[in-house]
Amino acid sequence: MSERPTDTEPPAPPWRLLHLMDGFVTTQLIYAAAKLGIAELLAAGARHGDEIAAAVGVAPGPLRRVLRGLVVEDVLTEGADGHFALTPIGESLPALRGAALVRGEVYYQGAAALLDSVRAGGPAFPRVYGETFFDHLDHHADHQAAFEASMAGRAAQEAEDVVAAYDFGGLGRLVDVGGGRGVLLATILRAAPALVGTLVDREAVIPMAHQHLETAGVADRVELVAGDFLAALPAGADAYVLSRVLHDWDDDDAARILTACRRAMTATSRLLVVEAVLPERARDAPAAIRMDLHMLLLFGARERSEAEFRHLLGAAGLEVGQVVPTGSPAGLSIIEATPR
Repeated sequence: MSERPTDTEPPAPPWRLLHLMDGFVTTQLIYAAAKLGIAELLAAGARHGDEIAAAVGVAPGPLRRVLRGLVVEDVLTEGADGHFALTPIGESLPALRGAALVRGEVYYQGAAALLDSVRAGGPAFPRVYGETFFDHLDHHADHQAAFEASMAGRAAQEAEDVVAAYDFGGLGRLVDVGGGRGVLLATILRAAPALVGTLVDREAVIPMAHQHLETAGVADRVELVAGDFLAALPAGADAYVLSRVLHDWDDDDAARILTACRRAMTATSRLLVVEAVLPERARDAPAAIRMDLHMLLLFGARERSEAEFRHLLGAAGLEVGQVVPTGSPAGLSIIEATPR
């Protein structure tokens, strides 16, 4: 193996590969920082490692090693006097706390079965946990909370991107199918004051949606419906939104969801599918490729190309009118479809 690189030169390929292999350590470093609230503690400025340890109630020796590991990953900076401070990357951690927690607590172990998934097919997650992803969340409230926090944190930025790209004016009623906490729906309702909404999701999610919509000041314009969106949906709305829903399901279940939407739609309704669209080459949209791997690990589902979306929608009796790209770094597009 070549000599170890210095900080002033790019790593040789073997060292770069070794760094990638140590990604499991990086995940847990960031998870530990999120769990302990270190970024929130450092938001007011640099603090000594011993002071941080005392504030979060852990042993100073091991924590200092974790903090220095975060320095190596550009999450923190280290002063000569043993003080640590946030980098611009580290400043993002409070907003992404849910994402860090669900990765460190839930996704992390599921990833250990990736090879089994490749060999035998199907999702990796149930091979480790003995149940499907959503059944596991139903049985573990702490993991459910971490997952919903992660989805809400991602959805907040993506919702702004969607509203900036698509005009929701002129609609009277919109149904958000699998809307989670209602982050996207609240953003749409604020942008379209005359619009009213319905959010449909699992019963466990409805209280969190109610709380978020109350905080957003739009709860009086939303009906919350606990239900199975693979079976039936509220009928007659002007528009139905499926945001980051279809990628959780294989083609058969995705077809069931689209069929349920089609049955609920009128002749003039429109369906808006908000998803990352897979590129022809992986380098053209790395975030979509990473999300596709998440789908393989958790659900045995996948992201899809534009052609695959057109095929799925067509089989459900829906015709694609336009595909509107957003400014999202995740490569999201809004696929608008109407009944044939």
